[in-house]
Amino acid sequence: MIDTITARFPGYLLSALFAAGLLVAGCASTSPYTTGPVKTFDPDTTRIEQPEEAPQYQYWDRIDNTIFHQIEKPLDLNRVFRFMGETIGVSGPKQADNVNRLDEPPESSWYTYRHYYNPMTIEGIANGPNTVEPDTEGLWTIFSAKLEGANPGFFAEDANGNRFLIKFDGPNYPELTTSAEVIGTKIFYAAGYYVPESTITYFDPENVRVGDGVMVEEFGKERPMTQEDYRSIISGVPRNEDGRVRALASKFVDGVPLGPWYLEGTRSDDPNDRVNHEHRREIRGMRIISSWLNDTDRRDANTLSVYTDGGYIRHLVQDFGNTLGANGAVIHSPIHGQAYMIDPRYMVASAFTLGMVVHPWEDVDPDEFIPHPSVGYFRADSFRPGSWVSVHPIPAFENMTLRDAFWGAKQVMSFSDEDIRAIVETGRLSNEDAEEYLVQTLIERRDKIGDHWFRKINPIDKFKASRRGDQVMLRFTDLGTDNDIFEREGTTYSYLLQAEDGPVYADEKSSGEPLFTDTVPPPASAEPQVLRYEIVTNRKHVKTSGKKVVVYVVEDGSGLRIGGIDREE
Repeated sequence: MIDTITARFPGYLLSALFAAGLLVAGCASTSPYTTGPVKTFDPDTTRIEQPEEAPQYQYWDRIDNTIFHQIEKPLDLNRVFRFMGETIGVSGPKQADNVNRLDEPPESSWYTYRHYYNPMTIEGIANGPNTVEPDTEGLWTIFSAKLEGANPGFFAEDANGNRFLIKFDGPNYPELTTSAEVIGTKIFYAAGYYVPESTITYFDPENVRVGDGVMVEEFGKERPMTQEDYRSIISGVPRNEDGRVRALASKFVDGVPLGPWYLEGTRSDDPNDRVNHEHRREIRGMRIISSWLNDTDRRDANTLSVYTDGGYIRHLVQDFGNTLGANGAVIHSPIHGQAYMIDPRYMVASAFTLGMVVHPWEDVDPDEFIPHPSVGYFRADSFRPGSWVSVHPIPAFENMTLRDAFWGAKQVMSFSDEDIRAIVETGRLSNEDAEEYLVQTLIERRDKIGDHWFRKINPIDKFKASRRGDQVMLRFTDLGTDNDIFEREGTTYSYLLQAEDGPVYADEKSSGEPLFTDTVPPPASAEPQVLRYEIVTNRKHVKTSGKKVVVYVVEDGSGLRIGGIDREE
């Protein structure tokens, strides 16, 4: 890549451009803290005119990201120069554009603070976004349907007037796709994303009728839907002992659907959409959550924009039928999560060695690793958190930095074993052994994520400052020891504390607990006092020992608060 650029630009021009880029980067720096309120809400909910519905292409996003995005990357000079700067150590990666001074994404129409920030009850986690379930005793009326494709289904209105998308499992893997959809929805919801309501339901197949004027497409032509079409949809789907049909019921979201939101760029007809999506923390960090669930088909087509009653667009994540061991109506392949479907990195190696290089997924028979058809191909032993990828390249995932990864990892690690079990139970798997396998696999993959990413950055968080007389106390949480990734014994925290541009109050002090107590006089004037903690966590045999976290504590007449956090990568 660098050789190509040098060939296109004379050496002196390249040097000038590179120096100018560094100068601009230096001039663009801002204070790492604020003495005012920290931005915890992004006012992107201002009322706007209802935009037109965006087109939805089921296959174009795959082609665009797999081919055209990869071609465009070496032509993006901003990206190229930044890469050069990172390579020679004069600049760092581009951080997310929408984080506040605490290195967190504010709440917005994209994301809200849930389980990690405000721990949910077991019941709340299991319930997720759900407010209603379909009435399975009354009559369902089909008002739209899909006959063709891998996942035929229909839209129905129950006796209470609630509308649902009804989807089914494939004939060879009963309970697989529907359980994955519900479990994935509940996890993403608890992690803070907006998702549709989804539940497993069992309905009487005789209590369904086709509504008047319903049309279906068959062989490229439209025709009226018949009751026989309905029967063909449910002919091979699983049923329980009472003859009821098992299905996923996904409730219609409130508001006006506007099609997908795209994983790159912004929406030109939404004035509230000001941050390029590939540089949003909650989308970059989603890569870690997706890796946990092997959510390999995360792409534009599996998102949804909704124009709300409040007059703004809310952004939802949806379609989790390609998570866990499911790949739609069938199972995941061993390559899913380990490489892109078209991956030049491995294709080049195979070409140059004439196929002598055998990649880890190429000699795996998935049938040997499917203990239960209702779980599919979902493993923990072959999971590598640092190298996980979706089926198709996603710009936001490729832009993920260590700070983004840490943010995603702490969301994942906030789910306890009990939380995971409660969520898996909502998938209503009939085989207890299958349910237990899924629980344990999710636990093992969760722990691998914490172990991998918390070793690459100093995982201390949730800082709180307080004063008692002349004593200032800083408390925090060590996510590494709290999650039993690192041993508490032998873990110490060394720190330097000084007033910003002022005296030093603690010079290389050490504590065996995540609590610092120091004598610091109250502010002598009405001006805010800013205290700067430079913290290093020391652990035996851990490479991240020595990586700093700088915490800024602001004190004024209203008390003490955290005004900034800066993490060393």
